[in-house]
Amino acid sequence: MKKILLYTSILIIGFFSFFILKEYVQISIYPIVKQYEKNKLLNSLKDYEIIDTGHFKIYFKEQERNIGEITGEIAELYYDEVCLYFNYYPKDITPIIIYEDKDELMSTVKLNGDTPPLGVYYSGTLNLLSPNLWIKGYDIEQEYKNTTPVIHEFTHLIVDEKTRGNYPLWLTEGLALFIEKETIGFEWEKGIGEISNISLKDLNDNFDEIEIGAAYRKSYEVIDKLNDQFGFDKINLLLDNLGIGSNVNTSLKRVFKLSLDDMEY
Repeated sequence: MKKILLYTSILIIGFFSFFILKEYVQISIYPIVKQYEKNKLLNSLKDYEIIDTGHFKIYFKEQERNIGEITGEIAELYYDEVCLYFNYYPKDITPIIIYEDKDELMSTVKLNGDTPPLGVYYSGTLNLLSPNLWIKGYDIEQEYKNTTPVIHEFTHLIVDEKTRGNYPLWLTEGLALFIEKETIGFEWEKGIGEISNISLKDLNDNFDEIEIGAAYRKSYEVIDKLNDQFGFDKINLLLDNLGIGSNVNTSLKRVFKLSLDDMEY
């Protein structure tokens, strides 16, 4: 009987040790892989011009110089405000790449489909589709400042760095939309009134299978309600827990005393 108990204890300890080690290895290896992909991408931009703004390096083709300059202004204008929310400042200068070709953007960040996003965070870089391609019939400079994807993608970078890549999609998308709303006043309105049947567990487990407008809106509302109920310091504590390798359910329980099943947001 004692031997059975001993073997059972060893199996249980081994089981939990495996998952703890697995999580630790993931967050340890991730920054190395990310840096490799980042270097590979930046080394491919031989024909791009560069503006160094201090906290950002803006990469662009010569004909997009004006957009490069505006992008740098926007990024620096909101840099401190965004970083202060997270009590985190990136250690390295952040690359921002502006694409005048949607196919090049999609290929670079390894996306499929016909419709390119306005911005993509990828391996420590912010990749933006030139507003010359998506702003029509407006004062491009002002409209770009009002609806810029720079803040959204920069938030993704901070979340990625704080968590060492250990985060669910709803968390990073919800935070990016929340920070956009708080800084430039842009609110994601798609999906309003269409999310009552989406649970946080659904969002966590099946984000890509939910209609994108509703998935993003639900993510935003979850973060907005967490901020109202607990404050942003607690959200930062959640990110810190993820950054040491804890899974999202464990991190939610530690910080908010709630699990994915308990959170009725």
